Amino acid sequence: MVRLILPDNSRHEEPLCERRLDRLLLDLGINPCEVLVTRDRCLVPDDALVNEEDTLMIVPIVHGG
Repeated sequence: MVRLILPDNSRHEEPLCERRLDRLLLDLGINPCEVLVTRDRCLVPDDALVNEEDTLMIVPIVHGG
Protein backbone atom coordinates (compact mmCIF):
# COMPACT_ATOMS: atom_id res chain seq x y z
CA MET A 1 0.00 0.00 0.00
CA VAL A 2 1.31 3.43 -0.91
CA ARG A 3 0.73 6.08 1.74
CA LEU A 4 -0.64 9.41 0.53
CA ILE A 5 -0.88 12.79 2.21
CA LEU A 6 -3.68 14.55 0.32
CA PRO A 7 -3.99 18.31 -0.31
CA ASP A 8 -6.37 18.69 2.66
CA ASN A 9 -3.70 17.03 4.89
CA SER A 10 -5.77 13.88 5.29
CA ARG A 11 -4.00 10.55 4.93
CA HIS A 12 -4.97 7.71 2.64
CA GLU A 13 -3.51 4.32 1.74
CA GLU A 14 -3.98 3.03 -1.78
CA PRO A 15 -3.24 -0.47 -3.12
CA LEU A 16 -0.93 -0.55 -6.12
CA CYS A 17 -0.90 -2.59 -9.29
CA GLU A 18 2.26 -1.33 -11.00
CA ARG A 19 0.79 2.13 -11.56
CA ARG A 20 2.45 5.29 -12.73
CA LEU A 21 1.92 8.40 -10.65
CA ASP A 22 -0.33 10.09 -13.22
CA ARG A 23 -2.62 7.04 -13.34
CA LEU A 24 -2.76 6.86 -9.54
CA LEU A 25 -3.77 10.52 -9.34
CA LEU A 26 -6.45 10.10 -12.00
CA ASP A 27 -7.80 7.02 -10.20
CA LEU A 28 -8.13 9.18 -7.07
CA GLY A 29 -9.97 11.89 -9.02
CA ILE A 30 -7.03 14.31 -8.88
CA ASN A 31 -5.94 16.17 -12.01
CA PRO A 32 -2.15 15.63 -12.36
CA CYS A 33 -1.85 19.12 -13.91
CA GLU A 34 -3.14 20.77 -10.72
CA VAL A 35 -0.76 19.23 -8.16
CA LEU A 36 2.87 18.56 -7.41
CA VAL A 37 3.85 15.30 -5.76
CA THR A 38 6.88 14.82 -3.53
CA ARG A 39 8.59 11.73 -2.16
CA ASP A 40 11.24 12.31 0.51
CA ARG A 41 11.01 16.07 -0.23
CA CYS A 42 11.90 15.53 -3.90
CA LEU A 43 9.52 16.14 -6.82
CA VAL A 44 8.20 13.00 -8.48
CA PRO A 45 7.59 13.15 -12.26
CA ASP A 46 4.13 12.16 -13.52
CA ASP A 47 5.49 9.14 -15.40
CA ALA A 48 7.32 7.66 -12.38
CA LEU A 49 6.29 4.25 -11.11
CA VAL A 50 4.97 4.33 -7.57
CA ASN A 51 6.34 1.80 -5.08
CA GLU A 52 4.52 0.01 -2.27
CA GLU A 53 6.78 1.54 0.38
CA ASP A 54 6.36 5.15 -0.85
CA THR A 55 4.86 7.97 1.15
CA LEU A 56 3.75 10.66 -1.28
CA MET A 57 2.69 14.19 -0.45
CA ILE A 58 0.26 15.75 -2.91
CA VAL A 59 0.48 19.55 -2.94
CA PRO A 60 -1.95 21.72 -4.89
CA ILE A 61 -0.46 24.26 -7.28
CA VAL A 62 -1.64 27.73 -6.30
CA HIS A 63 -1.71 30.37 -8.99
CA GLY A 64 -3.50 33.55 -9.70
CA GLY A 65 -3.02 37.23 -9.53
